[in-house]
Parts: sequence; structure tokens; C-alpha cells
Amino acid sequence: MNHKYSNDHSSSITAEVEYVNDGAKIKHTFSKFDYDLFDEEKHVVEKVVRVKRIASANKNERWNIFENNKIVFVVDGSKISKKEKEYLRTPNGFSFLICQGKIGIKSLAKLRKELKKLAA
Repeated sequence: MNHKYSNDHSSSITAEVEYVNDGAKIKHTFSKFDYDLFDEEKHVVEKVVRVKRIASANKNERWNIFENNKIVFVVDGSKISKKEKEYLRTPNGFSFLICQGKIGIKSLAKLRKELKKLAA
């Protein structure tokens, strides 16, 4: 194991660590100061939007759209077509639902209208 420390007063102190594992060299750089990772002056709490697909035993499925761990919208699989359900299972479908959650979708009719444009 090889440790190198650089002490440059114009930048932060960092440590570079090289590991030799089965002949492969891996380099990691570790920061010694917290402000390198987080700037408190720019502290802005952003909302977190996520989607969770829930499938049940009787082949019903639904997608819950969360905003900061609170359910803001539920897409029921029984109210959309088979083709739309197949699209929502893909990564692009999840991205679509996240975007709709960020916009603040409140109506299933509007969601289906936008979904038909993409899934067609």
C-alpha cells in the first residue's frame, strides 16, 4: 500500500491512496475537509421525486409517485392499457413518471394523454 499526501496551501489537503489487489492498481482520492463536499452557503433543500412499482399476486400493478416520501399520485394499472403498462415498466417509463411528478400531475386523464404520445 502506497500513501501520498499533498499539502498545497492554494487548495485543500487530499490524500491519494493506491491499493494493489491481484495485480490491479486502484487509486482513491479522499478529501479531508467537509466543505469540499457540501457548501452551506448554497444550502437549498430540493424536493425528491421517486417512483415505486408495486405488483400484486393477481397481476394488478400500480405505480406510486412520491415527493419527499409522501405519495402525491397513484397510477392504477387497471385503468391504463396493456401497451401503456409495458411502457411504464421500462426505464424510460419510470423517467416519464418522475418528470410528471416534478411537474405536479394531478389527473390520470392528462397522464394518459401524455403517455399515449410517448408509447405510440
